[in-house]
Amino acid sequence: MSRIRVVLAMVAVLLVATAVMAAEGEKKADKLHPLARAMMRIERFHNALQQLDLSAEQKEKLKTIHQEFGPKMKAVFEKAHEVLSEDQRKAAEEAMKTAKAAGKKGRAVFEAVEAAVKPTDEQKEKLAKFAPEVLAVHKEAAKAAMGVLTPEQQSTLKEKLRPAEKGKK
Repeated sequence: MSRIRVVLAMVAVLLVATAVMAAEGEKKADKLHPLARAMMRIERFHNALQQLDLSAEQKEKLKTIHQEFGPKMKAVFEKAHEVLSEDQRKAAEEAMKTAKAAGKKGRAVFEAVEAAVKPTDEQKEKLAKFAPEVLAVHKEAAKAAMGVLTPEQQSTLKEKLRPAEKGKK
């Protein structure tokens, strides 16, 4: 149940991050607000990690790392969550569910959430300040996770995380 809460909190933050991007006048599709980029980085890392052929021992070690860093990340998201009203949080959760059910991923999900939340300029500004905290916790957790992987798995993971060339997916 707490994992669901963390995910819902992350979703709310992600949607607001996209709103911040829009508020800053980012017109180019490849430029996201730092908080949205941070959330996408975490999602990409998590998805790539799940695609690896991990031993039972590695899975257990990664679970321990998740248990260690989960509360730290949750604390950051809870602070960010407080920036939104109850109605905005509910709208974010519903928009996230709907977008994911429709098969949307990444940026499309963030855009759907942002459209539903409609954060104020003040909220966007406040939420933008959480990106460095999110990235710091993620960096620490990712470093610990990399220490669990074999050199071959590390190489595979890095390859999966490498940005796609333009025009390819």
